[in-house]
Amino acid sequence: MKISLSMLKSIWLFLIVILIMAGRGLPVLVLVIFLILALAAPLIREFRKRTDLDERQIHISRFSSHIAFYIYIALVLLVMVNKFIAVGENPSNEFYMLLLVPMVIKFFISVFQNYEPIKAARSIGFLFGGSWLLFVILSHGISIEFIIEALPFLLLIAAAWLSCRYPRPSGIVYTVLGLATVYFYIRSNFDFYVKLIMFTILSLPLLLSGVAIFLSINIRKGEL
Repeated sequence: MKISLSMLKSIWLFLIVILIMAGRGLPVLVLVIFLILALAAPLIREFRKRTDLDERQIHISRFSSHIAFYIYIALVLLVMVNKFIAVGENPSNEFYMLLLVPMVIKFFISVFQNYEPIKAARSIGFLFGGSWLLFVILSHGISIEFIIEALPFLLLIAAAWLSCRYPRPSGIVYTVLGLATVYFYIRSNFDFYVKLIMFTILSLPLLLSGVAIFLSINIRKGEL
C-alpha cells in the first residue's frame, strides 16, 4: 500500500519527538543542530514544486496540517487556562510564545499567498506601523517620548504609502527597520521568549516585506 504524503509527515514528526525523548543525554548543541536538519526536510519539500503528487494527496496533507494546527492552538490555550485556574497567576512567557508565533506566521503566509508582494508588504506596513503607533500613543500620549518612539513607525507607514511608486527605497526602509529591531532585541535584556515574540510580530514582517518588495522588482525586470 502506498503511504500518503500526510502519513509520511506524521511519521517523520513522530520520530522527531521520539528523538527528543531519547536524546536527553546528548549535548544540547548537537541535539538542536540535528533537530533543525530534521525539521528542514519537510519544510524544503513544501516549497519545492512537486510533480509526483496528485491534487488529492496535496489536499489531504494540507487539510490534516490545518486541523493539527488548530488542535495545537487549542491545547496551548487549554494548558494556559488550566495553569491560570490552578495557580492563579498569568502563564509564563513561553506559553504566549507557543501561542502567538505559529498564529502570526500563519497570518504572514496567508497574506503573501493571497496578495502581490508589494501589496502584501504595503498592507503589513500599514497594519503593523499603525498598530505600534497606536500602542506608543496609548503608552506615552502626545509627548517628547511619543515623538521619539513614533518616528520608526511613521517612517514605516510612509514607506508603505510610497511602496507602489518607489518600491526600491521602500524595500530598503523595510529591511533597515527590520534589521534595526533585530539588533535592538539582541542587545536588550528581555526574556528569550519575549525576544522571540517581538521578533515574530515586528522584525519578521518587516524583513519579509523588504524581501518581497525586492523580489517583486526583479520579477518586473524579468518581464520587461
